[in-house]
Amino acid sequence: MGQKKRDLVQVKNPRTDRYVKIDRSKGKIVAHKKSTGPYKDIPVARKKK
Repeated sequence: MGQKKRDLVQVKNPRTDRYVKIDRSKGKIVAHKKSTGPYKDIPVARKKK
């Protein structure tokens, strides 16, 4: 069973300066990037005002 794309978001970790993929439905970190730059086709989570 594949994972739904809408449940995944990415945020930038300011300490490592890399992107982290998060599953919103479970509230857990799924993966982190070893290379620089954001993941493709995954929305970047924005801070709510």
